[in-house]
Amino acid sequence: MKMLYKAIIFDLDNTLLNFELCERQAILGALEDCAVSLDLNGVSETIFLQVFETYNSKYWRQRDIFSPSEIIERSYRSTLAQLDIQTDQLSKLSQSFWHIFNHSGVMEPDVNEVLTVLAHNYRLAVITNGFVSAQLPRMQAAGIEHFFEEVVVSEAIGFAKPSPEIFHHALSRLNLTPAEVIYVGDSLKHDYAGATQVNIDFCYYNRKNQNLPKEVQPKFMISKLLKLLELLN
Repeated sequence: MKMLYKAIIFDLDNTLLNFELCERQAILGALEDCAVSLDLNGVSETIFLQVFETYNSKYWRQRDIFSPSEIIERSYRSTLAQLDIQTDQLSKLSQSFWHIFNHSGVMEPDVNEVLTVLAHNYRLAVITNGFVSAQLPRMQAAGIEHFFEEVVVSEAIGFAKPSPEIFHHALSRLNLTPAEVIYVGDSLKHDYAGATQVNIDFCYYNRKNQNLPKEVQPKFMISKLLKLLELLN
């Protein structure tokens, strides 16, 4: 069924870019940069990443107190202490992490093909929660920034998804009404909740094939981005 959308707005992390793989590259790459060897300490990458994730999510919940570099520095400090790994490079680890992460553009499958085809018939935009210093360079690293007419980053406008304000901001930049756009994202909490509040049709990118609660009813659901071409072309 052909819908009369004029624009498609995408979420960025875990919709177009694979956040977990970008983050993993940065966590492990920084260790290598700072000559911290997991092998010599008898620690596997899997264990290191698990412990790091636990601390990292704890510190991110305190992001009103800590800056992004402090969050990463604390995550490394706590992880290294728990795993009994010595280093004098803590602040360098955090710098190195951000340098690698801010230039990591690991994409979800088929992104280039999907955007190339959709760009012929639709205006494309992005709404993403995150930092300007990370999100824009990562889109450039992936080579996809040229597809998008507008990229709205939460840090730049002071509102984050699921806030209606960030969606209204994108609509006004595109000069379109909610009925003229569809939003594609992977998060029920941020993307579905936000789009639904402002009456934008939502396509749920269910990349891990999760079962949905009964009350969650996206307009469309896909498990592969290629399906967008069938839906919207």
